[in-house]
Amino acid sequence: MKKTLFIAAFFAAILAVSCQQKELEQPVSPKAQTVTFTCVINPDTRLSISDAGKTSWEAGDEILVHGEGDSNRIVYTLQASDISADGKTATIGVAIDETGENGIKPYDRSDKGYTSTVYAMYPASAAIGGNLYYYARFSDTNKPLMAAYNVGNTFVFYNLCGVISFKVKGPFDGYEFKGNNGETVGYERYQSRLAATAEDPVLQYNYASDNGTTGPVTKITGDVEADGSTVHYICIPNGVNFTAGFTFNFFDGEDLVMVAKTNTAVEVPRNGLLVLGDISDKLEEYTPPTSSDHKSSITGATNLSSNGCANCYVVEEAGSYKLPAVKGCSGEDAGNVFGVKVLWETWNNSEEVTENSVIAEVDFDGPENYVYFKTPATIKPGNAVIAALDAQENIIWSWHIWIPASEININTYGLGGSELMDRNLGALDADLSIGLDYQWGRKDPFPGPATVPGEAPMTIAGTAISVNHDDATAQGSVPKSIASPTTIYTTNNAHWSAGDEESLWAGAKSIYDPCPPGYRVPTRADVPGLFASDLSATEGWVKNADECWFKIGSPAASFPMCGYLDDYNESFTYTHVGDRVAIWSADSNGAKKGYAVDVRFDKGTQTVGGPAKSRLAAVRCIVD
Repeated sequence: MKKTLFIAAFFAAILAVSCQQKELEQPVSPKAQTVTFTCVINPDTRLSISDAGKTSWEAGDEILVHGEGDSNRIVYTLQASDISADGKTATIGVAIDETGENGIKPYDRSDKGYTSTVYAMYPASAAIGGNLYYYARFSDTNKPLMAAYNVGNTFVFYNLCGVISFKVKGPFDGYEFKGNNGETVGYERYQSRLAATAEDPVLQYNYASDNGTTGPVTKITGDVEADGSTVHYICIPNGVNFTAGFTFNFFDGEDLVMVAKTNTAVEVPRNGLLVLGDISDKLEEYTPPTSSDHKSSITGATNLSSNGCANCYVVEEAGSYKLPAVKGCSGEDAGNVFGVKVLWETWNNSEEVTENSVIAEVDFDGPENYVYFKTPATIKPGNAVIAALDAQENIIWSWHIWIPASEININTYGLGGSELMDRNLGALDADLSIGLDYQWGRKDPFPGPATVPGEAPMTIAGTAISVNHDDATAQGSVPKSIASPTTIYTTNNAHWSAGDEESLWAGAKSIYDPCPPGYRVPTRADVPGLFASDLSATEGWVKNADECWFKIGSPAASFPMCGYLDDYNESFTYTHVGDRVAIWSADSNGAKKGYAVDVRFDKGTQTVGGPAKSRLAAVRCIVD
């Protein structure tokens, strides 16, 4: 395929504009004024995405101007009269008010050396809710994103993206674009920081912070006008190196019908335009693969389902293993599996994890419908998640592989009812080691805190964990959770799923239960001594705030104070590690909340609470 890398031409001067005053159409405070800002496109910015190579503002462009605070934002729609003849500049009257009541409240961070006080984003339709300050935060990255800061009365806009353009003709109406090595081509939320100082601008095109860039996306999808003349654009934030090329999949409705692929390494830098032209002659008819054609090359595998099927399996010795590609304990096939991969591995601490150190190799056997895997010759205690993929490499189910460092024991601990494991689900030892965490009702684990006390999660190798916070569009669902087992859906004081399902764990071994075969998540009635109204009244109750643990029962059952990930958290940061812990029960507490042991050393309480189902907390499995 012939490829031409085209960097658009940019104008070389920024126009200086004096401050002009206009009356506002609404009553204003004494400090309010309307300042005429000129919006210019920096010479380093806004590449052309038109065939003619024109770089300009256009009537209808929507620019969001913001200052301090969540509500301090205004969207301006450019009119033809606002735009200069050459399209390089546009002027808008921005209401500035030091109180923030009748206009933009300037965000003054001169204490950090910044001279900018107001900021802007384009397109406004892609801006995310919440505080913006001197950040640009977008929820849709497949657009020509731009961000700006003020220099006097001029907004200087910088481009954040590289662009691929293409035309195509064929019997289809939708497309999917992806890198052949699973490169990141977008984000669920993208953040940049731009500001001016007295000397140089601060330009950080992918800025990570507590509320920063999250949710890497490896596929871009969209509608396509397959007439051979319409130009389509794929916008990629901050540039991407496709080390093994990329692939277009074209769909007729839900059916994949045509494919175009290149294996040549390609770079799409910020401000770069990769013009592919008409790719119709590169299309090949899609022939669905058949999973039954592939026989696993891993031999001598031990069947982990000999004691039943589950979403989690325990491995204690080095070797080869297999598990049926079925949904949890249901026996229902996971779907049309065409491949498998390790999503992530962890050693349950903060050490840098070596890839394939927990799971050395994975494979799928079509005739058997079994997932195969091998550990290294010297087994490495840790946890891993293996995913089954369909023909388009979408995740259709996943399984947790738990490799503890010591044998798991069980006991009633004198707590009444069922026998408990001697450690939390995913913990490597019984001696107060930290396990993995779960959102209520989900089958897939997430790395817990790396240390107690501490806030950072366990380090992993593989697919990064992302947090998708509910901004009225990001709430999850059960199908989303299955397709995205590395995405945490957080919603303020609510269920992570918009469906508000109340029986995902059901109080019995369910299809979504996260425990190994023979175990399940307990109800409160299963272990009344653990899910007590006041744990301090339970036999054997003792706590150690300095060493961050509590114990109950006889013999004593030990629990680390491993904190949790709050349901309102917008980043993967644990809270209260060392002075609080929540341990889920299988019981639902209405549509939005579950029931959990809730011990708070900082509050002096130890009872059963009702945290939101989107909270990440520990699980202690019982014998089923």
